[in-house]
Amino acid sequence: MNVMEPLSTDEKLESPRPPERDMDTQMVFGCTGFVVASFGTYFLSVWPFFLWLDIHNIPTLLKACASGLLPALLCGAYQAWKYGIAGAAGFIGGMMAVAIFLYLRFQQIFLEVQAQRIPPPMYPQWIEWFAPLMLMLLAILTATWMAYASSLHEERQKKR
Repeated sequence: MNVMEPLSTDEKLESPRPPERDMDTQMVFGCTGFVVASFGTYFLSVWPFFLWLDIHNIPTLLKACASGLLPALLCGAYQAWKYGIAGAAGFIGGMMAVAIFLYLRFQQIFLEVQAQRIPPPMYPQWIEWFAPLMLMLLAILTATWMAYASSLHEERQKKR
């Protein structure tokens, strides 16, 4: 009997077993997804606020939000779908940094109003805490929903 021959008691498979990723590959995939989602979300969100500085006007504020926050939200939803919980956590982490950025930017606007450097903004002062809070809530809901939908989709694919 040759040592390298398969035993006659081995189960015969009709098709080869699909390869599974090892733990190291999964960790690298998750960490990379987290970092890419976090930095991508942050930079995609804040660049318009450096381009258009007069966000005390509502049209300029809406233009900055539409060109930065909306694409970041869509990109974050995709990241949560693609990378699962790692992408969702990275997206939420990036949006936390964006919420802090917005809070500080709104505070800067109201400080410039007090110093009489700019005219009063076209929105109330409570927007400085309300907008970042709603942004975080929207990011958490989007990331949670997309990560959950992604896991359901993967489970359905495995059952087929």
